[in-house]
Amino acid sequence: MKQGFKPRHWFRRFGVQLSLFFLGTGLAVVLLLGGTVYFFAAKLLMDETVSKTRDLLEMSGTNISTYIARVKGSSNVFAGDPALRQYLAGNGQQLQGDLLARIYAMLESDPNLKSIVVVSKDGRILSNEAGLDMSVSEDMMKEDWYMESIHNTMPVLTGARMQGFSVNKNDWVISVSTEITDARGENLGVLLMDMDYSVIEEHLRSLDLGEEGYVFLLNDRGAPVYHRDTRYFSDPDKLAELQQTLAAGNSYDKAQNRLTYHTDIENTGWTMVGVVSLDTLRMLKQQLFQAVLLTGALLFGAVLLLGVLFTRRLAAPMADLERGMREIEKLAQISVRSNSFYEVELLAGNYNRMIHRIRALMDEISAKEKILRQAELNTLFSQINPHFLYNTLDTIVWMAEFNDSAKVIALTKSLAAFFRLSLNGGRELVTVADELEHVRQYLYIQKARYEEKLSYEICVPAALLDYTIPKIVLQPIVENSIYHGVKPLDGPGRITVTGREEGERLIFTITDNGVGFDPAAVHPNSPSRLGGVGLRNVDERLKLYYGAGCGITVRSAPGKGCTVCLTVKKRTERSP
Repeated sequence: MKQGFKPRHWFRRFGVQLSLFFLGTGLAVVLLLGGTVYFFAAKLLMDETVSKTRDLLEMSGTNISTYIARVKGSSNVFAGDPALRQYLAGNGQQLQGDLLARIYAMLESDPNLKSIVVVSKDGRILSNEAGLDMSVSEDMMKEDWYMESIHNTMPVLTGARMQGFSVNKNDWVISVSTEITDARGENLGVLLMDMDYSVIEEHLRSLDLGEEGYVFLLNDRGAPVYHRDTRYFSDPDKLAELQQTLAAGNSYDKAQNRLTYHTDIENTGWTMVGVVSLDTLRMLKQQLFQAVLLTGALLFGAVLLLGVLFTRRLAAPMADLERGMREIEKLAQISVRSNSFYEVELLAGNYNRMIHRIRALMDEISAKEKILRQAELNTLFSQINPHFLYNTLDTIVWMAEFNDSAKVIALTKSLAAFFRLSLNGGRELVTVADELEHVRQYLYIQKARYEEKLSYEICVPAALLDYTIPKIVLQPIVENSIYHGVKPLDGPGRITVTGREEGERLIFTITDNGVGFDPAAVHPNSPSRLGGVGLRNVDERLKLYYGAGCGITVRSAPGKGCTVCLTVKKRTERSP
């Protein structure tokens, strides 16, 4: 797994965030646009379908009204014929043949006319059908149906030739009655023109009412005139259902997808009610929804594709920047694709300039660190040399007073070797052999001062002697053991310096049998054993030079002596 990448934070990455933005935005736009288009298109389809359905219903009603008006016109013309009036007045029996011929001519001109019947006031019948079984008398003004025919000029649904009404539609007729009067307006008779019931069905057959749609006609009394189901003419419950539908007025039932519309038919007194099942509208809506869905999917796909391309174009150079910044410790400059955004190129340029500046600063810091380390060494020397030199010279003077010239010469040579090794030609790194020799000369000088109170042993394998370490890192620890461990001890003290290798590390151990101390009770900044001359300086130098994992560790307890471990890495290079 790449450094710095956390799976649980994948959604916070720039490319993912930008992709999610395009995904959400594209989806929202498609849904909003598709929903808006579908809503207005569906509303337009609904309005258009309703308008078309209403127009068709009104046109059918107009066609029926026009036909009834034409029949009424023919009836009025025939009722006003002088020959017919003369015949009905009883003065033109010889005109019967001509009148019958006129009736047959009218029937031939209109195939929807089933029969024409003329009934005089005194009960005489003139018709194209013979043997009519009609209720007649010498005074027809006493017959109810006759009076009804005089006063009701609207077409009525009745049984053919005034026979008993049945559920067989083949016997049904639409009858139009016209009163025949003389010049003074006195009643002479009634003209009945019976139209075949199928004339209504023919005018309504062309209506597209859907799979469950239907149309029906009611007269001014609420009685049915037309319905394709004859049960509605005899069943009171179904008749009440028709009247409830009429009373509901024009409406649209969204749950049943059904439109109800009624219109009055002129010249008839009828009301036509159309109950339209908008199956076509439902199908059109489904097709519209599928079209909008397909278009939306294509649009969303296009938006998503553009988003991915845009995101990739922007995220790729950002990823280059992220990778470069993640490996900033290498101080490697980065490059972005040539088709990147201008701002990204500026960012990469600024990043490269920052890397260049960091390199320069690090070189400058490295140079300053060398000067600083040398200054620290010089400070260490200034701390060690006067004190050590004073004590050593005091010891030499003391030996000279006792005329011990051999020891004076040996001690003076050892002191000279000690300082020669301390300077080491200005180099910062020395071999382990030189560093141990430096410690050995120091212990020799201190042995001359403390005599039997101090003994020492240096035991380091020869295989470690060629490795290099920073100079003056062991002597301050040994000095710390003498002054804070052995010196306060009542009896003789002993210091042991050993070395070993563990993997890629070298570990030097300085052990004394001194008075010891409790490390937990010592404050970090205390000038006691842990903060003795140069000891903390050595630890900081080792960490600065080798990094974490190297430096000084201390193990001690009151009365148990002290053990200091110095850990460095294996290296053979030499400082200039």
